[in-house]
This record gives sequence, structure tokens and C-alpha cells, in this order.
Amino acid sequence: MKNKRLIRYMIALKLLKYAIIALLIPVMSSCGGDSQGKDNTNNTTTTDSSKNNANAGKVSNDKTETSANLLNTTETREDRQYNDMARFLAGMPAEEGSTLAKYHETNAWKQYAKTANNTWRSILQQKVPTMAKWRDENLKVQNDAKGTLFYPFSGPDFLHASTFFPDASRVVMVGLEPIGNYPDIDKIAKKSLNGYFNGLRHSLFTILKLSFFRTIAMAQDFTGKVTSDIDGTLPVIMLFMARTGHRVLYYEKVAVNEEGELVSADQVQGDRIYYGTKLTYRREDKPNEKKTLFYFAANLQNTPYSSRSGLVRKGLEDRKDFRKFLKSLDITTTYIKSASYLMYRDSFSIIRNIILNQSKYFLQDDSGMPIRFVDRGKWNLTFFGSYYAPIPLFRNRVQRDLRQAYKEGTNVKPLPFGIGYQYRKGTSNLMLAEKK
Repeated sequence: MKNKRLIRYMIALKLLKYAIIALLIPVMSSCGGDSQGKDNTNNTTTTDSSKNNANAGKVSNDKTETSANLLNTTETREDRQYNDMARFLAGMPAEEGSTLAKYHETNAWKQYAKTANNTWRSILQQKVPTMAKWRDENLKVQNDAKGTLFYPFSGPDFLHASTFFPDASRVVMVGLEPIGNYPDIDKIAKKSLNGYFNGLRHSLFTILKLSFFRTIAMAQDFTGKVTSDIDGTLPVIMLFMARTGHRVLYYEKVAVNEEGELVSADQVQGDRIYYGTKLTYRREDKPNEKKTLFYFAANLQNTPYSSRSGLVRKGLEDRKDFRKFLKSLDITTTYIKSASYLMYRDSFSIIRNIILNQSKYFLQDDSGMPIRFVDRGKWNLTFFGSYYAPIPLFRNRVQRDLRQAYKEGTNVKPLPFGIGYQYRKGTSNLMLAEKK
């Protein structure tokens, strides 16, 4: 009798266990995201301090020329807090009246600024001048054309975009890394300024030392895993602007609507929205020439992509909104560097065709598009540097036809600096294409 009761008791316990598991399954699924390809496109936290900052302390020019599409809008608003922030992040002295002056007096900032100055000294005194001299000799036509610079697979690399194409009126950058929130320095200071600055230094190491961002490292550096307050690319782009002689005039969070138009972030809702960063800036030596930078975190593959960090995004085949946006760009020049040889794959045919169809010029290293996709009947090609094979990590992406082009020596010119994966001088290559 006792054995029968015990058996019934054990059966009841098992039934209860299964019932609890059944109840928990939906909860676990909602916490983990949709593994079937649901877009995680709203890549900033819900408490976005940038929305409040974007409306604070405006100067008297507090209107933007009306346009249905912000892509074609001239921003007239200015707010000094954004340039104050850029200089603070860059380790540069506070200007008189800076909104962040008190934080420049901290030991944490002073030590960070000392290290940053040492790092940037060789870049601004040696590397950038060499690149600028080459640019003036070889990219004059492209810079005189101004217009839109498209930089896919860029990460937050404003450094090379502005060095090669300083006269572009508009820069559109796309990477997988989140756009991030506008930094709340008051909040960060209460936690640890040292920790924040260490995170910035960590994120900049490879781009400043080797000339490119590592995709795997960015999955950590710009998603709050190194320090929770660096949750995207915004602070690094602002830092680069300050260090390269630019003044940040205004910041706004934007979004791509269903029609592929660029609108203010507060005009759209939903969990499938592609949000972006919009920064209005100018060169310090050209105060009357306003420029605009847009950065989007998007998957440029045809098909869905799942990253190591758990990010899931549908591709351009499904995301007609972002595809429409890209096709609306009047691209003067496309720049491609350290792009992981992705456009060698058929699964990147859409973005490859957008570049070939819409660009008047493009400049790339061998990690961009294989030369076999470039119709010599439609493009004039000029080669720079040297080419034999990719680095060992991408050894299967060797281009024998590109190697032959360099061997023949027709229209091959010197490249006086190292860049990209072959970052040592004498091993790098660039190819300039001009549409006929």
C-alpha cells in the first residue's frame, strides 16, 4: 500500500515539473530573442539620453530647413555641448565655457589626455600628412566633386574617410556595430571615468596601430561588454572628428522609414526600425562649409546574419526599407577598406551592385570587390602599391587576375604608406576606379 502511494506521489511530482517547464518556455523565448531571424535593429537602450541632449541648449538658429527626407536637409541647429563632448572624449583641452570643464580637471581625464596626445602625435604628424600628400596628388578630382561619400563595412572609421575625402559634403557609413547612446558623463563619472577611458583606449587600439578595426573586437568594444557605458560607435566618431580638426555642431538620432526615407527617430515606432546617427560638423579651417555624417548599424548581406554577440538582423533581400535608402543615395565616391572580403561572396551581390551602379568613383583595397566584377569597358582603373596575396587569414581570397595586373605594371603607381590588412608600407594596395 505504501509503495502504491509512493508511486502516485512520484508521478504527481513529475507532472508538476513538466507543467512548470511548459509555463517557462515562452518566458525564456522572449528573453533570448527570436532565433529565426527577428531583426534587432533598435540598437540603443530604451533610456536614450541623446533625445534629451539633442534638444538642450540650442543656439538661436533653432530651425532646420523643412524636407520630407533628412538625407537632403541642411541642418541649421547648433549646440556647443556636442563639440565640448568631442574634445573631452578626444583628450583635448576644454574651450572657454565648456559644459564639461570640471571633468577636464580630474586626474582620470588628465592621465587619459596625456596618453591620447602621445598616441595621436605620430598619427597626425607622420601618417596623416603622408596620406594627405598622396590624396592631393591622386584624389583631387574626387574631392573637387564633393557630394556623397559612401563607406560600407566602415565601423566608426571617420579617421580614414576624412583623410582621403575631406571635401565630401555628406558621409554615409554602415557597419554591424551599434550606433550607441550619447554619453552621459555625469553618470559615467559617478561610476568610473578611468574605466570609461580604458574602454575608449581599448576600442581604438587596432585602428590607430594597424589602420583597421577588427570585427571580432568591435563585437566586444561597442556593445557594452568592455565597459557598459560604451554601447556603440557614437563616442569614437565624435572623438575622431575632434582629433582630425573638425568641430561637431549638432547631433540627432534618425531612422529609416518604410519608404526608405530618413526621418527623425521620434517619428517612427516599432522593433524593426533601422536607427542611425546624424552628426553635423565642419572643418576648423572652413567655418562656412557644413557637412553631415550618417552612421547606420545594418546587415549588408543579402540574407539574415547572426553575430557572435547575439545580434540578429535580416538582410537586404528582406529589408526593403534600408535597400530603398541605399538606392536613394547619389554616391559620388565609395570607399572600401578592410572589408573582410565579404563582397567576394554571392550573398553580398546586392550591395556590390549598388556600389557599381550608383558610384561615379570608388577607392578600395583588395578586401573590397574582386576585380572580376569590375567591367573594364565601363571603368578606368588605376592601381597603387603592390599585390601578391592576402594575409594568411584570407589566403583563399587570392586574385590571380589582380596579381597579373600589378605584374604587367600598366597604370600602377607607388603607395607611400601602409593601410588595411597589409598595413606595413610596401605591402599595401589600393585601386581607384573611375566610371567612363
